[in-house]
Amino acid sequence: MSEITLMSFGYVFGPPEGADTVIGTRGLPNPYWAEELKHKTGLDQEVRDYVFSTPEVEAYFESCLDMLRRRIAFYERYDSPLKTPLLIAVGCTGGKHRSVSMTLRLAAALAGEGIPVRVLHRDLDKVLEHSAGAVVFTRQAGEPRFVILRSVFGNPGFPKGHIEAGENDRDTALREAEEEIGLRIRLLPGFRTVNVFPLPNRPKTWKQVVYYLGEYENQPLRPREGEIAEARLLPYEAALSALSFENTRGVLREAKAFLDGLPAPRRSGGH
Repeated sequence: MSEITLMSFGYVFGPPEGADTVIGTRGLPNPYWAEELKHKTGLDQEVRDYVFSTPEVEAYFESCLDMLRRRIAFYERYDSPLKTPLLIAVGCTGGKHRSVSMTLRLAAALAGEGIPVRVLHRDLDKVLEHSAGAVVFTRQAGEPRFVILRSVFGNPGFPKGHIEAGENDRDTALREAEEEIGLRIRLLPGFRTVNVFPLPNRPKTWKQVVYYLGEYENQPLRPREGEIAEARLLPYEAALSALSFENTRGVLREAKAFLDGLPAPRRSGGH
């Protein structure tokens, strides 16, 4: 019998290439929100116990296992010069808790039935830093004008920062707008987008930034001295041109489409 590969992964880092079958686990109980389990992984028994703590999850596991038995049987009967090794991918948000737990349990069950299984955890060693911010705008002559700032440490972008203890990402977006550019903003309901990118100088470290859309009226821009080198209020096209990275431009495109009542454009890769 051919060896199959079961691989856990995190959706925030992108889908795996070459997976024949993908099993999702994002609806399962999430140990990330349990403080005592947050910094553990699916390699720890207490995390796996938490994930498989309900009859509904047990039923889902059995259905996934039955599906894999059938998929493997089809694979064994398939004969073609184009046949490639069978890769089964199991995904959750970050690739550390639920997907790892499900991958290990499925692998153990299949191995117990005599099926050779190789286990990989693609994203287990990646570090994901969490930040939040807002695309900030006001209206002039009925048209939106967007705040583009440049910190003394980085590239042009939007007010954002690390989520502090006791905050949610909305709290952080509001606080960062006030601290970095001196504005009290109102977050528009219905807009939330996530930007994930690797940090080039820190191997295996990625940043996830949750962006909201924040509006203000009749307030001056007051860039924070010593931290913000420049803050400009620009029309859409000029704001788009001022941004350095395509992924950041994609966030602005989504915000503008939302304001125009249009479907959000697809965002391409890149920081």
